[in-house]
Amino acid sequence: MKRIRWYKKLYISESAKKQRYKIVWKVKHKAGLLGTYLITVPLFGNNQLEIINSSELLQTHYNYTTTCIVGIAVGYEEALELVEQIVSDVLTETENVNLREYFRKDFPEIQ
Repeated sequence: MKRIRWYKKLYISESAKKQRYKIVWKVKHKAGLLGTYLITVPLFGNNQLEIINSSELLQTHYNYTTTCIVGIAVGYEEALELVEQIVSDVLTETENVNLREYFRKDFPEIQ
């Protein structure tokens, strides 16, 4: 069973702002999205954040795992800028860059 969890204060790039509801709907309904990237917090491992192409969620692996989405961007460059913004915001708020720990309050399933 595919389970997508969305961050309450979802980070959205400038180009994605006009289409955010359409993008969210398409991700939820497994519709194709070209050039749209999702910023996710991996449940396991050491990575702080991951940038994945939204079409990657169509792979069967994602039918059996939870995906915690904290940002959406149109284009890889905007995805990188969004990650930079997330890191900056977390650093300002917590004075460290432990992103996994920061997002664990909203996604308790993160190991």
